[in-house]
Amino acid sequence: MTIRSRAEYDHALLALGICVSVRIPVLLWGNPGEGKTAAVESAKLQGWHVETVIITHSDPSDFAGLPVVTSEGTVSLAPPSWAKRLADHDGPSIAFFDEFSTASPSLQAAALRPLTHYEVGSIQLPPSVSFVAAANPADVAAAGWELTAPTASRFVHLDWGMPFDVFTEGLVTGQWPSLPVHAEPAEYSRFLDDERVLVSGFLRARESQLSAIPKDAAARGRAFPTPRTWDYAARLSAFSRAVGASADVRQLLVAGCIGDAAAHEYLRWVATQDLVDPEILLSDPASANFVDVRQDRVYVMLQAVLAAFSRQPTKERWQAAIGICALAAEQVGIDPAIPTIRSLMRPGLRPEGTIMPPSIKIFAPALALAGLLPAAP
Repeated sequence: MTIRSRAEYDHALLALGICVSVRIPVLLWGNPGEGKTAAVESAKLQGWHVETVIITHSDPSDFAGLPVVTSEGTVSLAPPSWAKRLADHDGPSIAFFDEFSTASPSLQAAALRPLTHYEVGSIQLPPSVSFVAAANPADVAAAGWELTAPTASRFVHLDWGMPFDVFTEGLVTGQWPSLPVHAEPAEYSRFLDDERVLVSGFLRARESQLSAIPKDAAARGRAFPTPRTWDYAARLSAFSRAVGASADVRQLLVAGCIGDAAAHEYLRWVATQDLVDPEILLSDPASANFVDVRQDRVYVMLQAVLAAFSRQPTKERWQAAIGICALAAEQVGIDPAIPTIRSLMRPGLRPEGTIMPPSIKIFAPALALAGLLPAAP
């Protein structure tokens, strides 16, 4: 997407700030000289420490560590100075990899461990570090490389540009938009539970979208669906809702994780869901009504009940959740209820000493196959 207006620029800037705030690696794609580096480094104005690494001046040891023989005769991987400074910094920080499209496949491979495990050589970076990269499209990058699929799937991909209005205003006033960063909102965990339920429901209906690696090499270097990127999408969509971001920002974030086509399908599917508050169902299980409800929606409603119970796992709520699943099985069949009932019956979720309600009998064959059938008293 080409950014042409101030509104589109503001959406992209807010999406970038949300990725940084959630500590999910993000990659900005844009032409040279359009303010990618300045936008990231403006986080310093919000009190964040920023370490900029120019990829064209780097080699694999700058990420994997330089082998050094110790006095004991063993080999240690000495971390680079930028990683040491990040590890020593007490507070939020950004590791910014500039000109990332110049990273060779070997350098991309070395960067995987920092991006995924926060390890650089022998140093463990703190969880307060966010990773941001900036890249020019391969056709305009100096000695550019396409990203490999393993590298691309570590990032959220956002298009970047400098609209005329933003540039002229900043040029004349000297005031440029700064990166908006956020502390974790109080309601984030609730939104995250809801979003994960929706992702689970969508993928139950469209299982082929769980992992869909493109066949084209250029497409493999951008966003596509994998279990990792679906997790990214859920976390970022939830955070965007928690901070009150617009639907346009949410669209950018979800598409940046799983690609435009999958994001469009997922968000359209989400828009058709009209789900009952699971807390209402748990407080009054008899009020649940699944008659004439599509099975994919029944599945989502029951998964929402499971998530709500998990937040407050009491014996009474567990029995209520079992009753809701049994009612769904009676009204529409057991298939959409089986995943939820299996989760509720596992030892980690079932409160110790809970009395088994008689309604559990409808699931006896499925529980027996899963090895979860309660022992006879």
